[in-house]
Amino acid sequence: MHDDTRCLQIDDATAPSGFQSLSFPVFRGSTVVFPTVEAYQRRREFFYDGYSYGLYGTPTSRALEARIASLENGATSHVVPSGLAAIVLTILAVAKAGDQVLLPDSVYDPVRTLSDNFLSFLGIQVGYYDPLIGGEIGALLDDRVKLVLVESPGSATMEIQDMAAIVSAARANGSRVAADNTWATPLRFKPLDMGIDFSICAISKYLGGHSDVLMGSVTVRDEVLYRRLRDVSRYLGYGVSPEDCSLVLRGIETLSVRLDRSEANALAVARWLGDRPEVVNVLHPALPSHPGHELWQRDFLGSSGLFSVILQPWTRSHVAAVIESLEFFSIGASWGGTKSIVAVMDPPPVRTATRITEQGPLVRFSIGLEHVDDLLADLERAFRLLEAEMVQPLTPSIRQGI
Repeated sequence: MHDDTRCLQIDDATAPSGFQSLSFPVFRGSTVVFPTVEAYQRRREFFYDGYSYGLYGTPTSRALEARIASLENGATSHVVPSGLAAIVLTILAVAKAGDQVLLPDSVYDPVRTLSDNFLSFLGIQVGYYDPLIGGEIGALLDDRVKLVLVESPGSATMEIQDMAAIVSAARANGSRVAADNTWATPLRFKPLDMGIDFSICAISKYLGGHSDVLMGSVTVRDEVLYRRLRDVSRYLGYGVSPEDCSLVLRGIETLSVRLDRSEANALAVARWLGDRPEVVNVLHPALPSHPGHELWQRDFLGSSGLFSVILQPWTRSHVAAVIESLEFFSIGASWGGTKSIVAVMDPPPVRTATRITEQGPLVRFSIGLEHVDDLLADLERAFRLLEAEMVQPLTPSIRQGI
């Protein structure tokens, strides 16, 4: 079955008996009742794959988890309140005081805050590595390293990692590997097929798809890992509302067509920006000039709508006026919805193992479903504000194409 069709399929095992519909019902409930005292006393036996209390799952959340697991080619998925919560859960499921976790230097910035201010408090050591390290990560691995996180492309700076080489080195060391797969979604890359242990997705982005849900997921193939995730999730008091799960189930039904449109629009916008003299570099892995393009071609089935650009240093004092003049781009931190969003990251996110060599402002675009001609016309109008300011020699811009 193709993924486009999988996005629409209701798992019969989670569907209510005696009622057939094209949408899955919303099951609300905190208290789960039992027919007998004995059944109540044995309720914890149903914790992993049944129903024991509303916080730990409803038929609606189970239906969503089954849908995600199918798309991920996984055995089981677990949904939690956010993408960051999914990363926290994964780390705490495998690491304890005295253990070490390795994170790419390009990691989603809130994970760095989590690591430096919370994991260290728990006694879990965190090391940052060059996202382009590939198989040489083996030199950083020892018995203390329980988890290696990959995020490809990297948050904001869009590095493509050699995940196959990292997985191989981690396997040789006995370390687990987790992938933040939010950019690609399960439709563009399937981490578990590469031997990665945990596939993490911020459902708030493309799977929800409409900028109105906060949720994350972790998908695995190993039953022991799944039960550990569920245990730690219970300890943390994680739960998701059935209404939000219903919204994500609806969002997944249009994921394929939304992703195709965002991808096509983003490539057109990226090519246009690559021809602008104000732009030093376009950071989009689907463009042939991207340093990680060959790895992207090897591992991914396509791209999405998120990419970044580095502007000329002299634009710094004018970039706010340019961005604020845009009509069809909202300014915001999230991405993956139907509407286009832009974020100025100046200075760029913190680095400790590597450094960003470009000196200009970094601008991240999440391209939505608007007509691409409207987006390009909007950008053309905004960038005219810079034309009168181009008075000093320019760093040659990198022309992009696909």
